[in-house]
Amino acid sequence: MSGSSRVFCVDTSALIDGLERYYPEVTFPALWKRVAQLVEDGRLIISEEVWIEARAKDEAVKEWCGARGKDPMVVATDSKVAQQVQGILKEFPRLVSGMKGRNRADPFVIAVAKLRGAVVVTGEGSDGTDARPKIPLVCQRRGIECVRFLDIIRLEGWAF
Repeated sequence: MSGSSRVFCVDTSALIDGLERYYPEVTFPALWKRVAQLVEDGRLIISEEVWIEARAKDEAVKEWCGARGKDPMVVATDSKVAQQVQGILKEFPRLVSGMKGRNRADPFVIAVAKLRGAVVVTGEGSDGTDARPKIPLVCQRRGIECVRFLDIIRLEGWAF
């Protein structure tokens, strides 16, 4: 069924896009069965900070994360992740500044993806700048592939 062996490191915004904005689980159950298989296979991961952020926000995302539990999907913030985050924030200090609690997980998504050789999946647009960096800009500068939720479907070769 799968078209690749990529690992996807998903941001909260991508989960919101998938579960609430574009592909609700009740309307697209076959899609979410495939996504669940990615989780089970260890090919869809989220940082611990995304787990915390997602469970504190939107109901569909909160329920989806809660139904799966932390394992095997959640990558804990260990010293290697923390070190990567420090490097990202040193280079891009405005990635999380002035966001009033929003986007706090962004550097962790990028750090986990870098450490795991994963593709970042985000709902953010590619309009980031040095003055207001966004995940796609940081990924581009750090040599990390970055896609949207729909691209998981394309990259996996899924058809419904």
